[in-house]
Amino acid sequence: MDKISRKNPDPKQQLLFYSQQPIGNDIYAIVRVTWFGKDGCCAVTESRINLYDIDVVMEFTDIVGNALRTGADVSVICIDDPENLGIQEV
Repeated sequence: MDKISRKNPDPKQQLLFYSQQPIGNDIYAIVRVTWFGKDGCCAVTESRINLYDIDVVMEFTDIVGNALRTGADVSVICIDDPENLGIQEV
């Protein structure tokens, strides 16, 4: 919550939260993105990636990659191991 309430977010302190756990039938991942503007948090979006989508990994990396490149914070719940997606703990 501290990150959301901050007026001047520091892009060097971006958040990528990843939790590997079962979600439900036919769901691969849920990705929540917190977008920031000059006055702080300006929007929160949530995307659901279904197992039956054509290329779930490509969709996942597109959503997460674009959000991180634009300075957003990202929270993910996914059934896949993060290392399979190129995410490594730092």
